[in-house]
Amino acid sequence: MEEIELTHDEKIARSKKQMMWFGIVSLIMMFAGLTSAYVVSRGRKDWVEIELPEEFFWSTGVILLSSLTLFLAKKAILNSNKKGATILTIITFILGSTFVFMQFAGFDSLVNEKYF
Repeated sequence: MEEIELTHDEKIARSKKQMMWFGIVSLIMMFAGLTSAYVVSRGRKDWVEIELPEEFFWSTGVILLSSLTLFLAKKAILNSNKKGATILTIITFILGSTFVFMQFAGFDSLVNEKYF
């Protein structure tokens, strides 16, 4: 069998790809473990049903919207639209700040309802 000599850059690219796959598999395993723990724990007698505060649902929409504005800002940069990129970046920052505020408000609601 013939050995192929890889260049330094090819070795680095190959290593990065392999590490990415290790990361993806690790995340899948962690998610599966946490899901399994949730399913098993939910069947216990001492399980407490918690209704999530409304702030968490709204913050999900806010963070998704901020992802969209960040994507559009990147497109504006690639199209050399400096003004559009600036406006979209500012909107993204405001949405990100709103997300953080809503997370604090949601956790504050959980603490006020004595879920801690």
